[in-house]
Amino acid sequence: MSARWIWPGAERGPARLLDELAARGFSVLRGDASLAPEEAARAPWSFAERLLGSRPRLVERQPIKAVPGGRSFAASSAAAPLHTDSQSYAGAPPAVQIMACVRPAERGGESLLLDGWALLAAVERADPELFRALFTVYRRIPFVFGDVFGPTVSLRDGALALTHAPVAPPGDAIAARLARFVEASRRELSELALGPADLLVVDNRRMLHGRRAFEGGAREFVRLLVWMDAPLPSPPAYRALAAQVAEAAARRVAGAPEATRRRLGLGAPAPPEARRRLGVVLEMLRGVPPGVLAARERIPEPELYRLRDAALAAAEAALAGDAAGADDGALAEAIARMGRG
Repeated sequence: MSARWIWPGAERGPARLLDELAARGFSVLRGDASLAPEEAARAPWSFAERLLGSRPRLVERQPIKAVPGGRSFAASSAAAPLHTDSQSYAGAPPAVQIMACVRPAERGGESLLLDGWALLAAVERADPELFRALFTVYRRIPFVFGDVFGPTVSLRDGALALTHAPVAPPGDAIAARLARFVEASRRELSELALGPADLLVVDNRRMLHGRRAFEGGAREFVRLLVWMDAPLPSPPAYRALAAQVAEAAARRVAGAPEATRRRLGLGAPAPPEARRRLGVVLEMLRGVPPGVLAARERIPEPELYRLRDAALAAAEAALAGDAAGADDGALAEAIARMGRG
């Protein structure tokens, strides 16, 4: 079990936390009152900002608690196989997963972590063909929240990300071969028994995580998934290979719809100013007073309201009609084109 450290406050805490994430992919700490699990549930955006030292681009909050009849890993007491949280925003999975322990299980429920960069290094040494395929083969990777399309390791919105589903789809040879390496690496697992008010912070694009089965339905966590502007460090050689693959793939699907390119992780990044304005709109929508935003961002209040209306109108237009699955045909054709290339 990793030693917990005490949160030293907003002046030094984020720097130490980011150093630990860079060094080993996760950190376990006990926070002050402003970093209590109740605060993570009540005010997830400000909680993530205090912890990480910068305003997040997006925060998703979910309670992790067994409920009667729960079928997902989040809502049951069953063991959770090793996986990544790969819900997508702007074409990328969350940078950071935060697990705030409200109460541990009576028995079991330990968190499990496996370093994805070390896993890739083991694959590279033992099976160079599989290693190359993890970066180059575009495939469907199924999750309960929706499928991810692309290589196992790829650049997503400018950041290197490892994508690993908890259950390998039938007939997926790459997933089956990788699963054997994951199983062989179990002796390298970090197993963490978290106590009340402990925080587990994980580099979600690097680490595979899971959980042992538990007894006693009182186990409860608050999970935050956080998207950030600045990517966490990743191995330069892996990043360079992923960039080379992405550049070649982008040429092959140059004529595909932007929605298809984005689902493949090949969409054009939004201009920084557009991202800044969207961030301001998101703050308005979650209740930050317009006067506070106007003073901080030096944007007149009438312009703030114009930006909000424009963002919501664009969202309505994007969601009009049959938004779900509208580009599935184009996506299938793009993946087939990758295989022919």
